[in-house]
Amino acid sequence: MRALTSPEAGVAQGRQDLGLIICSGCEEMVDTIPTDGVKIIHGYCGKGECERNTAQNS
Repeated sequence: MRALTSPEAGVAQGRQDLGLIICSGCEEMVDTIPTDGVKIIHGYCGKGECERNTAQNS
């Protein structure tokens, strides 16, 4: 898994977002969400190969 740090992670609109949404296919950060503590949620980003993998696994 890649490091979960990036310039856009953690601060959005003047508040601290401690929740990360990570794509289960490509392991890229999809978005951040405001949470009371550190949370990591896995989903799919919907891009090319990840989208095809999601359809094949259904």
